[in-house]
Amino acid sequence: MFYSPFENTTNELNKIKQTIQQENLFFNENKTCQNCKTQLADFLETGYVGCAECYKVFSSDINAAIYDFHKATRHLGKQPDRAMSKVRINKEIAALQKEQAKASAEEDYILAQSIKEKIEKLRRSL
Repeated sequence: MFYSPFENTTNELNKIKQTIQQENLFFNENKTCQNCKTQLADFLETGYVGCAECYKVFSSDINAAIYDFHKATRHLGKQPDRAMSKVRINKEIAALQKEQAKASAEEDYILAQSIKEKIEKLRRSL
């Protein structure tokens, strides 16, 4: 049996629509895109907009729907674990370089040398 990947989204949009109607918020279901004639009610029912202009016309409603569904309106992205390990290593190298510069400024050359060796080891692991 085929299940639509948008089924949960449609259900969430219907819940949002019902909540808005029940609370009598500033909701104009007859808001219409002048370019493609898609109405806000159509978006809330299907989860689809008709054209690029719809994103401008329904922007506040779309953002509200996205926030209610995802609890955020900004995509943070995701990186594979392998890429994250490189990011962590590079951050650690940067922190160690600051420590090394501080140790050199304080004329603690033994500490600076040991930090330099750690940095070289980390760079080899990249």
